[in-house]
Amino acid sequence: MRTHRHLVIYESILQTLNESGCPFCRFLKEFQAARLQSPQDVEIHQVCNFHAWGLAAVRDAPAAAEVFLGLVGEPTPSSSDNAACDICVEVMAEEDLRIREFVSCVDRAEVLHWLKANAVLCIPHGMKLRRKLPLILTPRIDAIISGYRQQLTSELMQLREEKQPDRVGWGALGRAAEFLISQRGLRA
Repeated sequence: MRTHRHLVIYESILQTLNESGCPFCRFLKEFQAARLQSPQDVEIHQVCNFHAWGLAAVRDAPAAAEVFLGLVGEPTPSSSDNAACDICVEVMAEEDLRIREFVSCVDRAEVLHWLKANAVLCIPHGMKLRRKLPLILTPRIDAIISGYRQQLTSELMQLREEKQPDRVGWGALGRAAEFLISQRGLRA
C-alpha cells in the first residue's frame, strides 16, 4: 500500500469488467484502499494484522495516530471474544454486495460478452459466483478458472526456467497469488 495513492472509485462491479485480473479483487482492492486512506465516521475498534499495518502505512500521521489511540485504549479482547477486524467485516459485506450485483446483471450484454471473451476470476471469487449463478453458467465459470490456470502455469514454468538474476515476468507470481487466494488483504 502506498500513502495517498490516487484511488479509482468504482460504483458498480460492471465498471471493472474491462480491467485486468479478477474484477471482484480489483473492486475490493480499491474499496479497501479508500477505507484505509479516508477518515471515516465509523469508529474502528478491532483490526487484523494486515489492516493495522495498512492504516499505519497509508493514513496521514495525525489521522493514523487518532485511530491507534482509540485502538490502544480499547480493552484487549480475550481469545473467546472472536472479535473480527472492522475493516475486514466491511470488505466482506461489500464483496457480498458486488457478487449479488453481478448475479443480478448476468443477462446484460456486457456481462455475457465478458463471460465469453476475456473473463478472469480468482479461485475464491469464482467459487462464490458458482454458488450464486444459475447452474447453466457454472461450466463457464469452471472454464474461466481452468483457462486462467493454464495461462498461469505456462507463465510460471517459463519464469522457473529463466536462470538470469534479472528475471522477466515477475508479475506472474503476483497473478498466481491473486488467482489462488485473491488480492492481498482481502482474506484473513
